[in-house]
Amino acid sequence: MKNIKLLLTLIILSSFSVTAQNKSTEKADKHFAKLQFVEAAEAYAKLVDKGEADAYVYGQLAEANYNIFNTVDAEKWYAKALESSTDPEMRFKYSEMLKANGKYDASNQQMQKFAAANPSDERAKAFLANPNYLNDILAKEEKYTAKNLEFNSEASDFGGTLKDGKLYFTSARNDSRRTYGWNDQPFLDIYELTLAEDGTYSEPNLIKGKINTKYHEGIVSFSPDGNTMYFSRESFFDNMYEKNEDTNTKLSVIQ
Repeated sequence: MKNIKLLLTLIILSSFSVTAQNKSTEKADKHFAKLQFVEAAEAYAKLVDKGEADAYVYGQLAEANYNIFNTVDAEKWYAKALESSTDPEMRFKYSEMLKANGKYDASNQQMQKFAAANPSDERAKAFLANPNYLNDILAKEEKYTAKNLEFNSEASDFGGTLKDGKLYFTSARNDSRRTYGWNDQPFLDIYELTLAEDGTYSEPNLIKGKINTKYHEGIVSFSPDGNTMYFSRESFFDNMYEKNEDTNTKLSVIQ
């Protein structure tokens, strides 16, 4: 009977511990579930500061920073989480963050561990087929030089497409827009500017017409004959709202 009482006590204490942990992470978990990764990272970090962190919190903190490409903090917290976890996906992402931070040897060491534990994974097979591919890339002569142009902003500018003397691109520069919870940056819009023959260009403006909405609009492309423009848009617009099983919004290609 004494052993039974002890077992029941342990079960109750264990249940209380799980409940307490869920309660302490409730705010951060809600942000994470809503894909509000900046707020989630801040909330999990507060738990660390309070001394209330465990392997779960470290892992979630790493994931939140990974999703906003905060590579330094993601690396730090993946390392901490892996002290008590053997999750293969976490180790793979840790390797990715080490690589993003220029720590190529350390990244390879983590990939070796990942491959040893998951030999059938296609990523492991690709790595083992050429584990020194980074050295091969770094040894090659640089063919291109990337630099900002005068119209680039401090926000994300990407996806440039040229057509008939105009450059179309996607940007999060519109500070008058509400911010996107994933990274706390404004929702993406499509911009256009004119390129002159002498290489100068006009100020970028929002593309004309009823194209940009209050949600994301993405990269522009054109049909081979140049008469039709295509771009991506979140499915909120025109009652096309749709989510998949992972609660991610689907994108629509608009013609």
